[in-house]
Amino acid sequence: MQNIFKTSLTPQQYAQQDYQKQVRAPENCLHCGRAHSLEALAYYQRYVTWLKEVLRIWVRRFWCRHCRVSISCLPDFAQPYRAVNTATIEAAFNGQTQKPDVQHWVPAIEPYWRRFQAHLPRLLRQVGNAFGPVPLEPTAKGFWEQLLRHCADLAGATRQLVEQFHTCLFGTYRCHQRRAVHAK
Repeated sequence: MQNIFKTSLTPQQYAQQDYQKQVRAPENCLHCGRAHSLEALAYYQRYVTWLKEVLRIWVRRFWCRHCRVSISCLPDFAQPYRAVNTATIEAAFNGQTQKPDVQHWVPAIEPYWRRFQAHLPRLLRQVGNAFGPVPLEPTAKGFWEQLLRHCADLAGATRQLVEQFHTCLFGTYRCHQRRAVHAK
């Protein structure tokens, strides 16, 4: 499973400070809900952009002693399964094409918008009216604006989509799904 945690660090600060070593386990298992059942498991590496660079970061993983599910803790400056950082994606989606980082990463970001558009029908079925009334003929631009009005930014929207609806803007991935918990 995946937890998106709020951080004020930039991707560069996170990488330079080896911040993954300071990431604490969620108090309750995101899968079974058991309190204080998570223990350190490992790290995995992934890539995320910062300005015009690509950085390698490490993501902290924990393991639940009760349900035996692993939980990764992804900083909110990174989107699930996307290399371009959250702030740059948000700026691009908001039409801020004059920003140097947006200009640099536009070839990577354009497919993100198309993926969001393709995922929109399923996303709307999952979230319903949680972010406000959905128009009869919803558009990606309209839902994007609605999401930002409700969540303030893409980082907050991603946290809510993953935590509450087990999806994200670009798809519904296995790491966001729950599996059956078997009684012992």
